[in-house]
Amino acid sequence: MPIFLNEKGASKFKVYLFFLFLFLVIHVGVKVVPMYMDYERMKDEMTTKAGVAQVLKDNEILIDLVKKAKELDLPLTAESFVLQRDEDRRRMKISTRWDVEVNFLWGAYIRTFHFEPVVNEGFMNVQF
Repeated sequence: MPIFLNEKGASKFKVYLFFLFLFLVIHVGVKVVPMYMDYERMKDEMTTKAGVAQVLKDNEILIDLVKKAKELDLPLTAESFVLQRDEDRRRMKISTRWDVEVNFLWGAYIRTFHFEPVVNEGFMNVQF
């Protein structure tokens, strides 16, 4: 390769390689970071609803969770959520799951990400 025959050519190759690496990092970041942000937002909403489950009915919680899922553009319906109350211990467990298929490099590599948030919160977390 003529590019490696002198020091100037090798330096250009290193710069091109660096920019290729930088492009790949940014490309993957743009595709992956929003999915994990949506996961954390959904989990935060589930934690909030489980924390106030004493004053809300299951149907109200489901409506709010589905509304948040639609807001985040997640493929979740009311049937996607599992709500379990433990009246004796005053706790609520909310779980759900979804998959997101991501195309990297315009379809050259396709990966499916699996998200399964589970929240187990007490109704009244009183701390002294």
